[in-house]
Amino acid sequence: MNVPRRAALLIVLMTVAQLPVAMRQLLVVLLGHQNTGSFAAAGAASAGCGIGLALTAPVVGRLLGRLGDRPVLLATGLVHLLALLGLAMVSNPAAFIALATAAGLSTPPAMGSGRAQLARMVPSPALSRAYAVNAVGQEVLYVGGPLAVTLSLLVSGPSGALLTFAAIGTAGLVGTALVIPRRGIEHRSTEGRRTAPGRAVRRTVLATHVGYMVAIGAMWVLVPAFASAAGHPAQAGLLVTVWSVGSLAGGLLLARLGRPGSPAGAYVALIGTLATTSLALLLPRTVPQMAVALAVFGLALAPFLAVTDEILARSTAAAQLAETYGWLQTVGQLGIAVGSSASGAVNDHFGNTPALLVVCGALALALAVAVTRRHTLRGPTAAADGSPAVQPPVTTPG
Repeated sequence: MNVPRRAALLIVLMTVAQLPVAMRQLLVVLLGHQNTGSFAAAGAASAGCGIGLALTAPVVGRLLGRLGDRPVLLATGLVHLLALLGLAMVSNPAAFIALATAAGLSTPPAMGSGRAQLARMVPSPALSRAYAVNAVGQEVLYVGGPLAVTLSLLVSGPSGALLTFAAIGTAGLVGTALVIPRRGIEHRSTEGRRTAPGRAVRRTVLATHVGYMVAIGAMWVLVPAFASAAGHPAQAGLLVTVWSVGSLAGGLLLARLGRPGSPAGAYVALIGTLATTSLALLLPRTVPQMAVALAVFGLALAPFLAVTDEILARSTAAAQLAETYGWLQTVGQLGIAVGSSASGAVNDHFGNTPALLVVCGALALALAVAVTRRHTLRGPTAAADGSPAVQPPVTTPG
């Protein structure tokens, strides 16, 4: 797929490092109920994780640019590991919530660091495929992660599962820190370059991303709600898996064939595809019908995220890129919170099909932002000769 080996290794390692973060909120709920005996405490702890991540992601991203990736990754990784170890041992509800919040606040910026490094490690013609491979890795994580959690729960319970994922994630984080190139002159020389056009790109992408993540947050509530309304609540996991497999297929297709057209054109086309295919979610009445609709809807998910990463990489100075990805996480957490709460309320009062309009409406708004501000996505993403305006691959030894 024309992705350098070191970049491919980085993608694998940062995906492994993300494992305890991706599965953290699920495990915190299960462990919180086991340790404290209260779903209220478990839910508050899970919310604390998300809020903590949203608060610190941009700050930690800025520290990556100022202090270097390795010290920030290792320092946050140590605090995060200690917080997870504490969660496995405490039973006091207040202490459990506090430790869960600390885990969120200290979330290692493995994904932000890795995605920013890809922009420097990968030659510009292969950059879109590199981000597509990364998106595929994330989908594999979210497809296989819940299965791994289920198996771990059968073997060792929530505490053992959390400790296992913490150990695996820490190993991946250390590997990520060792693989990333050392910060050299090329990291500092472009600081501040393309700041004005880059700011317009970031505003467009972040505003669009809020709508996208509102839809995703709603989906996490409404897919299980549909399975329950259809009389098969146990098949909610199957529907989520089909949805993820659809996204995985779309990411693999993008990684194999490359991005067609310009980044701006692909970005608008993909969010338009998501908005259009979301309308099909209003039609199913049975689980098999919804599985088909979810598979089709999922096809554009990973490609959209990959092109989002690429546009930010092509328009943001190297020293600011990790912070920008941090802001992407923050608005994502905000969108998920809004989408999940709004869709749940609509579902309870009006039913599942009307609630799915939250998904359609959020994506329609995201599409409107992307279309009306499309001009901001064009200029900074490419030089006058059409070559990407990104940093050259790093040649400094790691």
